[in-house]
Amino acid sequence: MKKNGLIITLSGISGAGKSHFIKCDLTQLDNFEKLKAVTTRERRREEIDGVDKYFISNEEFKLAQQNNELAVVNNVFGNMYAYYKSEFNKIERGTSLITELYYKEVAKFKKDFPNTLSIYILPNDIAHSIRELKERGIDSEELNRRIIDINAEIDYISKHSNEFDLIITNDYSIKSVNNFLNQVSSKLESKHIYLNKTINKLEEKLDENILNTVKNYEFKNRKSVVYTSFDGDDMNYLHDICDDVIKDGKIPLNPESALGYYVSTVCLGGDKTKVMTDCLTLEMFANELYIYETANRDLSEGIVAEIVLWTLMKNERITFVNDVKKLEDRKTKVLSFEETSEWLNSQDKFLQFELKNNLLNQYMSTHHSTAYIIANFANYKHLDWARAYCYNNGLCPISPQNILPFYLYKNNEKEYLEARLELLRRADKILLFADQYNLHEDLESFDKFSVAELLYLKNNNRTFKIIGWDEASVPKYNPNKKWSLSTKEDIKVRKLIKQYEN
Repeated sequence: MKKNGLIITLSGISGAGKSHFIKCDLTQLDNFEKLKAVTTRERRREEIDGVDKYFISNEEFKLAQQNNELAVVNNVFGNMYAYYKSEFNKIERGTSLITELYYKEVAKFKKDFPNTLSIYILPNDIAHSIRELKERGIDSEELNRRIIDINAEIDYISKHSNEFDLIITNDYSIKSVNNFLNQVSSKLESKHIYLNKTINKLEEKLDENILNTVKNYEFKNRKSVVYTSFDGDDMNYLHDICDDVIKDGKIPLNPESALGYYVSTVCLGGDKTKVMTDCLTLEMFANELYIYETANRDLSEGIVAEIVLWTLMKNERITFVNDVKKLEDRKTKVLSFEETSEWLNSQDKFLQFELKNNLLNQYMSTHHSTAYIIANFANYKHLDWARAYCYNNGLCPISPQNILPFYLYKNNEKEYLEARLELLRRADKILLFADQYNLHEDLESFDKFSVAELLYLKNNNRTFKIIGWDEASVPKYNPNKKWSLSTKEDIKVRKLIKQYEN
């Protein structure tokens, strides 16, 4: 059964930006139409009859009212306003409606139409709104009357703000628009539905192979995700390790590639327990464990901790790879759950006791969420900031650009995309990092794999959160900071300073 649509009313002083918000809503949100008012006021030069409003005469208005065709009749500045009742039938077919509404009519409107989200648009600059009024070319007498009404309206709103579900401040920026669309989307219980139209446009640019991979992924046998455990001293072998797992037809989840040892250590205050917690979360995220050993070297405490946790939390086998330095001719040993437990019994009991009490028991008593990162591959240099954002917000990052270098897949786009979709499917949360001030333009430049991920989310009704690069503290996106002056710019500035001093 199709869900009824929603009615959104926008109120605010003249020049607050109501028409602009409606335009953004109609172009970015799916299944929305403008609820057009019927009015006796004169049509403005830029307005179109039947598109912006229905402009009729006083006599036509009275006749429609007598025939019981109108709802929410109101007199505003000497002009009559209402809506054709037939327009409201659209919400029963799943279409949502948006309209401007005089602020004093909101309470009554919501009684007649309970499925209404009432929003008041509050300009952060009243002077800007008054300038907007002046540009409309209205006469001085009406302008003075409007200014008096603005003061009365602001006073009313300060005392009756509870009549509105949302009050949104408009600072006439993209951020205000995105905030508005976010709020509306949340009320529709379909977060970021306003990106669907953009995603649909991007979908048209994807080739048939990518589209089929996204469409059919849920219906195929999924690949196993392997957590690769190795000694930190063998970090220079991490791509060889990933390649080794891919050759097995599985998806490598490498803690160093995923977490970035130095990024996580700095963000987590040098607390090794917190750093290890992320490793353990990735381990639990996977469904296989490979231990990469080094000849003539004992397993590190971190690897032992991962083996102990695996036996405590999963009844699965462990694959030991004999020597990480000789993967071209590797030898493996697979231990069942029982064999692993037996092996642990032969190891240092005191070490295992310490690991359980100082790390593992606390870890198992809490839930540490994973966050899959979607971002433009062109912004690869920003990904450490994205990972840092996750650490600062208590999340374990799953960053595909870091985890799965494309070259390891020998240009096999299908296998590469399937690996990314599997990691995406498993993640607790999904974060889309983008330039929120130019969101749709930024999405236009996304690589095809990131677009495919957005399409997968849309098709499977998965929600995600948009994080602006400014929120992730990337200096380039902070207008209050100077960032990355080129040598030419630096020389030019110094020359100007020297000329001024002379």
